[in-house]
Amino acid sequence: MVPPIVIGAHPKRHEPEPIELGLMLSRLTHAPIDVVGTFWFDATPQGTASVDYSQSLRDEVHQALGQANGNLDPACGEVRVHVGFGPAKHALHETASRVGAGLMVVGTPHRGALGRIALGSTTDRVLSGAPCPIAVAPRGFRDEVVTPERIGVAFVDTPGGWAALRAGAAIARHTGAGLIAYTVIKQDIREAGRDRAKVAVERAIAAHARDIDSEARVLTSGGTDALVSESHTLDFLVRGFRGHGPMHTPTAFGPPSNLARRVACPFVVVPAAVDQPLMALFGARAGVTHNASPARP
Repeated sequence: MVPPIVIGAHPKRHEPEPIELGLMLSRLTHAPIDVVGTFWFDATPQGTASVDYSQSLRDEVHQALGQANGNLDPACGEVRVHVGFGPAKHALHETASRVGAGLMVVGTPHRGALGRIALGSTTDRVLSGAPCPIAVAPRGFRDEVVTPERIGVAFVDTPGGWAALRAGAAIARHTGAGLIAYTVIKQDIREAGRDRAKVAVERAIAAHARDIDSEARVLTSGGTDALVSESHTLDFLVRGFRGHGPMHTPTAFGPPSNLARRVACPFVVVPAAVDQPLMALFGARAGVTHNASPARP
């Protein structure tokens, strides 16, 4: 059985990006979808916010499907909608744990009303203790009904970095995409340090992605800015996260939310030791052999 995809969506504001990304992922994996919305105040005259917002989200999902394919795409799994009162983190975590989700999908940062499910302070909290990986839909994202060709991994030689590479390899293997594993080091690091960084990436690729068209890249000029620039050529970018503790612990790539605000492609954050749900999501058809796509220039 393919684990579900849980989509966090605002029940009142038209923000199609997370729904579009969730539907794309469902199309690729045939996973069922659980759309989750939360609100703080029921301002409806008859106290029917939960029912009204549920219908609004359901209509938005069907509209997104229709715009992408002209009709309801049979490749997508069952769609279920859940709307309730309370904090977004609790609703997403509770739903993801209850249904055994393979992935949660949210939107990018913005300023706005309470109850949002986007990558600001709300999703910083959602990342902490998440029961499964989280995918962030960039601003303006639409499902173009194409198959991903190039998966990037922001690699650090840590448990979270290895989890990210395993997850990126699973996505690439399932879709037939190529894989690029990036690591960032300071420009003034000596050549021996650069060599050690590249060896660490190559060792991880050999362990988990040797059957995929893969390459290792060490970024020294531009650092994280260079990775953001690379994201314009990627279909997904995956990075790790330790999963608990302060969100702003320094890493080679900075806090996940900072990078997610800037990248141009869907961004997947994989908490350390929580990559198995995503592996199950993209490993459901592991017996199918794909020909890896060549890397784009």
